[in-house]
Amino acid sequence: MGKGGKRMSHIRRNMKEENSEYRPEQLLCAKIFRELLGKEYNVKTEYPVTLTPFDGLRPRGAILDIAILGNGMKIAVRLMGAVHDNQKKRLQDQDQRTVLQANGWRVFDFSWFNMLELWDQKKHSEEDARTAIVRNFTLTGDF
Repeated sequence: MGKGGKRMSHIRRNMKEENSEYRPEQLLCAKIFRELLGKEYNVKTEYPVTLTPFDGLRPRGAILDIAILGNGMKIAVRLMGAVHDNQKKRLQDQDQRTVLQANGWRVFDFSWFNMLELWDQKKHSEEDARTAIVRNFTLTGDF
């Protein structure tokens, strides 16, 4: 239980206090999306969504690392750090992905081990991160 007897969220329980809200990879990713997509799209961080249950899955909701809204699209970008590597969390992430998609969201998962350019900003430039994002993201196609 958290402060005041309330249940703590998974994020608050499992992430370091200094990393529980806006993380460097999240801020950089949002900045790059704003530059790439322009004013047609609204790029938001820590975006709460209420989800309708789907196929027996009943998530309470989600706080998206990055939400991109515009031109009739709802795009969720989930930044998957090392906390997402264990089997139980991978299953929870897959269930959330399924429900997000059933609720009309396109979902992109950016994983720390596939996009070090975004996570390791000491070794990689902002241009490296931009290239990695472009390589892993598209506004068109099937989702």
